[in-house]
Formats: sequence, C-alpha cells, structure tokens
Amino acid sequence: MSKLGWMIVGGGVLFASLLTLWQTEQPRRVQAKNVFATKKIVVGTTGDYKPFTYLNRKTNEYEGFDIEVIRSFAKTTGIDVEFVPTTWPTLSADLASGKFDMVVGGVTKNIEREIIGDFTSSYLSFQKTPLVRKEDAERFASIDQINRPNVTIGLNPGGTNEQFVRKTFTKAKIVMYEQNLDIPLAVASGEVDVMITDTVEAIHYEALDQRLAAPTIQEKWIPAEKSYLVRESEGDVVDVFNLWMQSYEGQEEMEQLKEKWQVAS
Repeated sequence: MSKLGWMIVGGGVLFASLLTLWQTEQPRRVQAKNVFATKKIVVGTTGDYKPFTYLNRKTNEYEGFDIEVIRSFAKTTGIDVEFVPTTWPTLSADLASGKFDMVVGGVTKNIEREIIGDFTSSYLSFQKTPLVRKEDAERFASIDQINRPNVTIGLNPGGTNEQFVRKTFTKAKIVMYEQNLDIPLAVASGEVDVMITDTVEAIHYEALDQRLAAPTIQEKWIPAEKSYLVRESEGDVVDVFNLWMQSYEGQEEMEQLKEKWQVAS
C-alpha cells in the first residue's frame, strides 16, 4: 500500500497532508488546461433540482447542497468557481464540448455519463420513488399501481428520471415539463398524479408542501448513487476532490452540509 493509502486508512486526515502526498506521487502531465494551474473551475448545473441545486431568482445566484460543496472545495484548494447553466438533455454534450469542467446538481451515476467523463467518489446512495398528493399516498405506492392508463406522470426531459419512467411505466400517461421545479406544484394542484424522482428530492418537497407525500413504496426500486461528473481532461480534479472528501475537513464539511440541506440516504 502507498503512503497515501496508509494515511487514508482508519478515517479522515488533514487535507493539506493528503494534497502534498498526492502532488509528490503524481507524474508530471502536460494538459491543455488544468484548473489548479489557472486557479479557476467552471461548473455546469441545471439549477432545477432541489435540494441539490436551484437558481435563486431574487439574487440570481445558485444555491443548494452541491453548490455549497463545490464552493467549499474551491475555497480549500485555492481556486475560483464559476457556475454556468446547462440542462438535463444537453448536460453530457456540454461537458464533452468543454463548456465547463465539471457538472453538479443531483447527478446520478450511469454508464452513458461515465463514457464522456469521470465520476468522483459517490456521496449519496438512494433509489427512485414517487411524489404524490398526500391523499394518494396509499393509492400510488407500487409500480403496478402507477403503471396504469388512468395515471398521469409529470416528467422533466433528459435525465435518469426520464429513462426510468419510460422503461418502467409504459402504460401510464406522461406529461413533459421543461422545468423540473414545476412538477411538484403540478402534482400538488392535481394537474398530474405522480412525479417520479429521487428519494431526497421527494422527501424535500414532502417537508416543503403539506399537500405532498413521498409514500413508502411496496417494492425496492432501482438503487443508484449521486456523484460529480468531471471532464476527462481534468482527471486531477477527480483525484484531488476524492482526497478532500476523505480528509477530516472534507468529511466534516460534507456532514454539516447534509444536515443543513437534509440530504440523507
């Protein structure tokens, strides 16, 4: 085991020590661009996926768990961060084209995204779940109950939620919404019956709106993991970010932010 491996075993250690070891153990690489050389990282985010990322219209600033994680990481490593908008349908293409160095905001790991970039270590395990009106919590608690012609599902295009819905709920009616933030309100108002999303987002809206519920589902749906997706040419970002997450400072920061934004498996 390397010196770095021994330092990580047994819990968090000081990030500065980890970073120094990482720098000494890495071969010198010539890259077209390196965020640690330019002292700036450009981060793409959809801004529509609470509590991970959303655009505050009053301040015109991005907020959320993932936004604060990246700000903290950037501060610790001494680099500036710029957040730029993207969408779920264009997220992968935007990253591959170099529009940004990294994409965050409730991003789920999958093979298609891994092909065009590199994922950091996961920070959250979850599964898909329905968000429904409170009075429908028992009525829509299984795939069979939802996958019916008289049930309407609100859906945002381009992400893993769409992939899951189109594969699983072939009999239900689907209504598309350009903005993911509009779907919980559509469920609460009765415009659609169900939103299929991640457990964290469903629980967030259940707490936010007393008309909504995240029912306990009757079977285990697809498990998945949240992570951050980095452009292939920025492999150093993955290495350093993973070191930061394993350090004492990184672990403390992540736990505090999870508590603040109520992000839990």
